[in-house]
Amino acid sequence: MAAIGYTPSTYDDSLGNVNLNPLSANYLTDSGQTPDSTELINRAIKYMIFDAAPAQFNAMKLLYEKPFEDVGSDEFEYFENTFGRTALTVNAVSAAVAASGSTNVTQSVTVTDATDCTIDQSIIYPNGTKGTITAISGNVLTVRSYSGLGLPAVTNVAPATVLAIQSANSADGIDYFGNYERVDLVKRYNYVQLFARAERWAEIELQKYINQGNTNFLDVQKQHKLKQLRIDLFCSYINGTRGEFILSGGKIGKATGGVYPTMVAAGSASASTPLSGLGSTLESLGYSTNYKSEGDSRMVLATAQNLNEISKIYKQSLVRYAPNDTIANLNLNKIEMPGMNFVLVPCELFRETSCFPAAWQSRILVLDQETISPVKIKGIEAMRMGETLSRKNNPGTREAFTDFWVWAQLGVRMHNPLSSFSIDLT
Repeated sequence: MAAIGYTPSTYDDSLGNVNLNPLSANYLTDSGQTPDSTELINRAIKYMIFDAAPAQFNAMKLLYEKPFEDVGSDEFEYFENTFGRTALTVNAVSAAVAASGSTNVTQSVTVTDATDCTIDQSIIYPNGTKGTITAISGNVLTVRSYSGLGLPAVTNVAPATVLAIQSANSADGIDYFGNYERVDLVKRYNYVQLFARAERWAEIELQKYINQGNTNFLDVQKQHKLKQLRIDLFCSYINGTRGEFILSGGKIGKATGGVYPTMVAAGSASASTPLSGLGSTLESLGYSTNYKSEGDSRMVLATAQNLNEISKIYKQSLVRYAPNDTIANLNLNKIEMPGMNFVLVPCELFRETSCFPAAWQSRILVLDQETISPVKIKGIEAMRMGETLSRKNNPGTREAFTDFWVWAQLGVRMHNPLSSFSIDLT
């Protein structure tokens, strides 16, 4: 159930002092304003108000595990150094060239992007045959075979032939370098977004809660603001879209790009699969995106129900019980595989449609957490709270109310989004 949104007013406010009356108060009949009453004051009820909100917010801890990085402005740029090698994808059919004695035969091969290679590099065909690039014209490569060998046919018909790059070569006595290249940097940028929530208390209304309140209602209100602001931050951290928004008063704000939209824009791996294919899909995408050091962990964010499906794949059919066992333990916290492992992190907010679209109930997000950092503007706290002055304060203001507010800022820096991936269950 959502919180109540309202526009503060000290004169005609359904949430103000006029409607803050004990049950059976005389003011209910004396007033000409048809006031309301509440059970929240002056009645014997349990002091602690029950919190019916979902309690499983452990995934939010991911946002606060790393310290915020400071930047000088609300827009920041950063660069990534790429791997430096890209396989060559064939973009036209070329016939095989048979070996001719001990000579070096020649083949013309068209690729999608010849800037990914240079002359004097050895390339590898899918069957293991090697050839050397001796000339490049546009996207057409002239490839010469090794002495006494031929070159196989290549095609752009799906699946297109993919050529690996083995090495950049040299020889004794040459007077040139065939391989000139520089690091290819990828530039990314993002914004720092500002967040705020508030509540307003009329002066007498607030004092009545302080004097006669018999619940922890005021504390609950403040904690509610903090919790909702943290959820705002988490939702934006995961699913925010970088851009610009306009507020009701005409002011313009910047929105930060979250983890998932950054992954989509960068072309991170993704797949849709039924439950029957979840295990093989997780492993396949895991290995194809494994840029981490051997054995390092990635975080698997999903609802507890979907994590249970992963646990059953790796555990259910393999667990053995003794005759007197009364507990079936199917819980799985971590999956270790050769060269990589996954830590399972329940995220029940994915199930909450007030936070994420319904599609997230069946989405599994696998994140390389070490590449993601929260960002804030230097010199300003990441989160702060306070109260405005009222007539009660000395010196105060003419306003007969107090606003309690919480405020935060958040930007997201995600290096190498290609080391993260997503799976949608169908």
